[in-house]
Amino acid sequence: MINVGIAGTFSAITRHTYALKRMQDIRITGCWITSASKDAAVDLESGKACGDPGIIIGKADVIIITDTGSFSNHLATVALKKARHVFLNPSVICAINEVYQLIKLAREANVILKCGRTGKAGINGLLNIVPDINAIGIIELQHCIKLTKANGSDWISDTLLGDIEIVNSLIHARNISIKAKGLCMLSSLPEIINARLEFDNGCAVNYYCNMIAAQNEHLITIVLKDSVLKYSFITHELTGWYLKRTINQNENPIFIENIQVERTDYLFDDLSGFFNLIRSGPAFLSIYDNGFESLVLADRIHEKVLKTLVQYA
Repeated sequence: MINVGIAGTFSAITRHTYALKRMQDIRITGCWITSASKDAAVDLESGKACGDPGIIIGKADVIIITDTGSFSNHLATVALKKARHVFLNPSVICAINEVYQLIKLAREANVILKCGRTGKAGINGLLNIVPDINAIGIIELQHCIKLTKANGSDWISDTLLGDIEIVNSLIHARNISIKAKGLCMLSSLPEIINARLEFDNGCAVNYYCNMIAAQNEHLITIVLKDSVLKYSFITHELTGWYLKRTINQNENPIFIENIQVERTDYLFDDLSGFFNLIRSGPAFLSIYDNGFESLVLADRIHEKVLKTLVQYA
């Protein structure tokens, strides 16, 4: 039996609890609501506030942390020092230096530290359609968001991180180069990002993010050896252009197919993989295996974009 404690927002706790109840040999020892603006957590059952991470960890073997803020990061640090396995949402990390510190603590305690991939929320159904991810040559990802008072442009980092997680879910290779620039129009933050990423398996990614678009669009185009796939994360519609071998010269060599892609339970997949690692024995995960790579790549892109804005200024 693996004892699990959960800390995060109420909605995140609900999602994780639902996923955990579908697994065998899992017992939830406590749920704590955290907030990015507070240095304490609230017991979901009793409603009592608690600022002591040791009490929250309690008898749990595993701590799942889903919210951002200094308290969540402190909780992760204390849990690793107490040799607890930790599963993080990428939003928990506020700076890249924190990533390396947490990895160091996990290595010293010989426990498993894993970062979930939020990008899989929109990519898992697509993964079932792509015939061979190793045959991907080019990816173009466009994320256009209509600016409103509700969203603002200050969450560009979260948008960028989610998109890079999508890329990493499709490409199982190491990044070898990043070219990125930005254009600032309305504030001190970049509203438009252009980037190109290259990987050691020969795949290239052209990335475009516009936070002041006329309408919302989130599209990905995947170029394979004998086909081109275009998928909308908003409508979940995929159009495929497939090159077929034809003998008759009058026959159209291009076969077009429209598919409605179903969304799949990415959280259950992520947590199942995490607990399977725990059951098989402690094994430290490298930065390229545990989901942190997306944070590092997003940070590098953001840094290059900010440099171009300084030049423009």
